[in-house]
Amino acid sequence: MNSIYSYAANARETLVENDSLRVIESYENGLRVFRLGDFEQSVEFYNQALSLGRNTFGELSVKLFSSLVNLGIAYKNLGEYDKAIATYLEAERIIKSVYSENHPRLGFVYSNLGIIYKLKGDFVKNYEFQQAALRAFQIEEVKYANQVIIVEYNVSEALFLIGAYESAIQSCINNVESVPLWSKTFYFSLLARIYTKLGDYDLTKKYYQKTFDILTQISGSDSYDLGLEYSDYASFLLSINEYDEALEYVNRSEGLVVKYFTEKSLQYSDVMLNFGDYYFQRNSKASDLNDFYSKRKKDLLIALDYYQKALIAGTDGFASLETDVNPDLGQEISEIQLLEVLKKKANCFETLADLNLSESQKETAIENYTLALQTVERATELIHQIRTGYVSEDSQFFLSENQESTFIEAVDVSYKLFLHTGDFQFAEKGFEFAEKSKSASFLASIKDSRAKRFGGIPDSLLKREDYLKMNISSYKEMLFEENQNSDPDSARIELFNSKIFQLNEQYEQLVQLFEDSFPNYYAFKYRNEVVDVASIQEHVNGKTAVVEYLIEEPNENKEQGQVYKFIITEDEVSFTKELIDLTFVEDIESVYQFLTSPKYLFTGLSEFKGYAKSAYQLYEVLLEKDKSLLEGKQLVVVPDDKLAYIPFDALLSEMPDTSKMNFRNLSYLVEDYSISYTYSATLLYNYFENEKQAENDLLAFAPSYHNDDRDYTVISEYRAGLLPLPAVTKEVDFISEYVSGDVFKDSLAQEAEFKKRASNYDILHLAMHTLINDTLPMYSKLAFSKPYLDETDDGWLNTNEIYTMDLKARMAVLSACNTGSGKLQKGEGVMSLARGFLYAGCPSIVMTLWEVEDESGAHIMKDFYRFLSKGKSKNEALRSAKLAHIKSADPLKAHPHYWLGYVVVGNPEPLFQSTDIYFVLIILLVILALFMDQYYRKKKTRD
Repeated sequence: MNSIYSYAANARETLVENDSLRVIESYENGLRVFRLGDFEQSVEFYNQALSLGRNTFGELSVKLFSSLVNLGIAYKNLGEYDKAIATYLEAERIIKSVYSENHPRLGFVYSNLGIIYKLKGDFVKNYEFQQAALRAFQIEEVKYANQVIIVEYNVSEALFLIGAYESAIQSCINNVESVPLWSKTFYFSLLARIYTKLGDYDLTKKYYQKTFDILTQISGSDSYDLGLEYSDYASFLLSINEYDEALEYVNRSEGLVVKYFTEKSLQYSDVMLNFGDYYFQRNSKASDLNDFYSKRKKDLLIALDYYQKALIAGTDGFASLETDVNPDLGQEISEIQLLEVLKKKANCFETLADLNLSESQKETAIENYTLALQTVERATELIHQIRTGYVSEDSQFFLSENQESTFIEAVDVSYKLFLHTGDFQFAEKGFEFAEKSKSASFLASIKDSRAKRFGGIPDSLLKREDYLKMNISSYKEMLFEENQNSDPDSARIELFNSKIFQLNEQYEQLVQLFEDSFPNYYAFKYRNEVVDVASIQEHVNGKTAVVEYLIEEPNENKEQGQVYKFIITEDEVSFTKELIDLTFVEDIESVYQFLTSPKYLFTGLSEFKGYAKSAYQLYEVLLEKDKSLLEGKQLVVVPDDKLAYIPFDALLSEMPDTSKMNFRNLSYLVEDYSISYTYSATLLYNYFENEKQAENDLLAFAPSYHNDDRDYTVISEYRAGLLPLPAVTKEVDFISEYVSGDVFKDSLAQEAEFKKRASNYDILHLAMHTLINDTLPMYSKLAFSKPYLDETDDGWLNTNEIYTMDLKARMAVLSACNTGSGKLQKGEGVMSLARGFLYAGCPSIVMTLWEVEDESGAHIMKDFYRFLSKGKSKNEALRSAKLAHIKSADPLKAHPHYWLGYVVVGNPEPLFQSTDIYFVLIILLVILALFMDQYYRKKKTRD
């Protein structure tokens, strides 16, 4: 919806006439050529008007506003988005300086900025800016009635783009009847796109037809807008395999698009993309198999030609029709458009290579797989480039989730090349892609933290950043809590949204200052590097194997998925693929539900059988075929997707006799392996050291919740208050037997005390309740004792507060309920409290995946520290503690719920020197003493 952007074309500021005629002339020349579509010339005139205007009226004159808004639009139309953003930010500064931070004319700035972010693919930022624009225009709703209509649509579209389909539909329904006829077309077109996503194709067709009818009524049958709608409709028809009608509408759209656009435009690129999809997807009628191969190959080659034309249309300075050539990054008009075309081109090459193999043309297949790999690799490089432009974590999460499939395709092509060539460079390339798909946003945050440390940024600016981040967090938390009320206060919600938006703007401008002013910071932050196979092999010893997974789950549209697996040892690399169906996903869910069920005391034979079957079937897929390679190894597992919810030592290496229930004699994987986990191998091997830095050994907290009258109404499952954890006091007392340090129990276990002391200890142990917030994971919290009356802290340590800490601890033990659980974020993993401690500098976390039984947990922790103090690695110490529990447990407490919940995440290396070394030294000294005694005895005898 672009009519808002004609604001500058229809509303010129009243300029003072003295010494301003040249400013007016330049401005009006800019408008004239702008209307003609000569955006390059309009940029020159607007910049001329601005230069003269600054000299005439001053840098912060409101009389510059119209030229700035129009200049931003021109930059946007030329695809120079960063220049457009800088221009709009200057316009924003003027309005805020002359008027206030809540002036309605800011709506023009924010709506245009939203459009820029939409074109850059940052749909979350688009939504935030469109909401801000609406708030601004509504300050004087009557005066800006047309702008309100336009921005209300933009908000509806923004909801659609972030996947909030039901909210988008409701927004459309609320507005469509009250808007003018020309505006209805935008809503009907949007509803068509929404229902396409929801799979209601009858409604999709209905709303597209309504759009066509109104556009034809308003502008005739050959309008600009109708051509774009035909292109969208053709894309929809292709998605539901209605190829004949799709081709008709592709041809119609091409006829209209070439009338209004050049062959170097995104609109023309869309048409070429549709032609490519038509030939890639359509069914080839054939008389026999050879005829099918011939026709299918011809269609794929035609599709590649169209995809190449789409690349040419969507880039500047790229004109090669050779399909084995891709544009360099930086030439694109739209990053999102280029990414879409590259992915489709890569898929086409891969499909062509699969066809070559079917015809026993192996060499040709390898050539086409190689071209597919080159193309999809360019796509992954572009994803990194896009991510560097996203400051918001929500935007980065959205990108990770929506581009996970790109990395899966890259790994798939690498696997096929490895399979058919045996060349290990493709296994290494596949591992690189798998690593780049892992926790990309979290890894970027870690890099950003390190970059600030080495980038030369002054402390004053870093303190300003901390201030902004904490305020953003506080307002987000207040907004969340207000929305949880049965009758939320709309005025408070409006205020909090406005504050969050303003603070986010200040934060992003500060980050931009970091990047522009401190080149070392920028270079470190945006290095697109992950750990490679050779580096891992240098790190691991002969007893360690890194096992990394990447999973493409089956779904309702795809019956078969796949599990890619990399195993890296000191001297071997394995790269394999297992095909899976929905049973695999069901097995993960079955094991998880069994382990976490609150009804574990009432486990029956049928539940036992279900667990045993699922746990064994998962083992068959995940590890069984690699048993010989992994024998005697300690495993470092890099899980993917839902695998992060289950401990691998719960898997069974043999299918047991399930005619009777016996948990003590099952072949748990813990019997065979010590296992630790990491979010990514890069995070484990490139970013953390294990040298002791802290002065003190142990800091432990075990709060009491007796007489705790804090307000728990926000969290439904804790509305009755937190239940006592009687064994946590015993737990920290046990630990003190093996590690010296400071222990804070009962009412002394204060949040303020932890914050004051935490940075000076080597081991942090927190035995307390956790309140998980799956909606906003950064507001999950650890529950300390109720604060004293004179304390400013509230007793809740939020994840976002942990992020701001600077820890020297080599290990944090989060012996609380559910510290390792949380929301599963596609492309990122489980959003648990543990991430906060890793970010704060702690390389190793021991955490729980479910609510651990109090008494058993205390004894497992006791044994863990006992073995740890003897010099065992963390994963081996935890394994030994679990095995000790199984050995001594009665039939009830042998149930996995009691002992399997603890896992080690991060660096598994020992914290203490092994007592075995001292034993060996004593033996050697004894042998040496005996030898010397014998020597002197013989010498004395000779004498």
